[in-house]
Amino acid sequence: MSAFDSVRTQPSVTAAPVARGVWCWPALLPGAALVLDAVWPLGSGEGAMGLLWLDLAALVCLAWASLGPRRARSHEWSTPMDGRAVAGIVLALLHVIARAGAGPPMQWLHQIAAIGVCLYSLGARLRREPLAPDAVWPSFAVVALALSAFTLAHATRGIEALVAASAEVDLAWASHAGLAKALMVVTILCAGRAAEPGARPLWSVTAITGALAVALHGVAGGLGLGVAALASLDEPFYFGTTIVTFLFLVGLARMAWQLVRERPSEAARWRATAVTFVWALVLLVFGGATGGEGVRAVLALAAAATIASSFAPRVAVAVPAALGTPEPEAPARQAA
Repeated sequence: MSAFDSVRTQPSVTAAPVARGVWCWPALLPGAALVLDAVWPLGSGEGAMGLLWLDLAALVCLAWASLGPRRARSHEWSTPMDGRAVAGIVLALLHVIARAGAGPPMQWLHQIAAIGVCLYSLGARLRREPLAPDAVWPSFAVVALALSAFTLAHATRGIEALVAASAEVDLAWASHAGLAKALMVVTILCAGRAAEPGARPLWSVTAITGALAVALHGVAGGLGLGVAALASLDEPFYFGTTIVTFLFLVGLARMAWQLVRERPSEAARWRATAVTFVWALVLLVFGGATGGEGVRAVLALAAAATIASSFAPRVAVAVPAALGTPEPEAPARQAA
């Protein structure tokens, strides 16, 4: 059993093979890719179209979801967020065309395309898995621990070293204070998992370490938030993208909050997920479109977990007698 597994429950033997182990490797790939893009980029100096580790992760996730006997069926690729996702892609394309393919909009579109493939692939493939949330959450722990270790290692060399390292990550991620923002988002998700009954102590350690790393960034160079970012809303494309993103995140927050009632044994993580989507709106309004690859990839993983879990069947669990009787297995939720 993994160090991140719950000590309270064990999955039913009827769970599909991908759900029996908490380490679902395709769900780990986007998290590992965003870390590698930060510390060891493939396409350094190649501009917006340089190859990203995230591109490779997207291709592997797509192949995993599309091939094999347990591949996602055609109807399983649709989500309640499709209309908003399409609107966001169209606006991003128009922004790129207006800028003649130059500058940050092209980098943002590149990231959104790769992240979107990961989101839809994981969401489609995992929606039949009773333990869909447990397939995704370890990726948040990997990201939190890796980025925290990176932060702490540079902080031991002084504030100037941490500021310089954060600037290098911003260049790789096309972000501003992206390392601090990604740590904020992923720490909230890990804290929610740590608050669940029977959660392993390693989840609490991960959340505390992430919070410490965020504090160090706040002391070193700030968190990249300020009212000055509101001025960017005067730009038509950015304003339109902000509205679509707002609707997208609000819809996901609502889905996550519904899961608090539908999956009560996981209520703490879904409350944290809803808070994460709302906090992402704060980052958007007061930080601009500067979260970069890190924030976008973490939010995409959270979205994939939320969407898949909204459709996934409940799993029967074996609970020790001292802790009460197991909950009955509920049928899968019907597609919206």
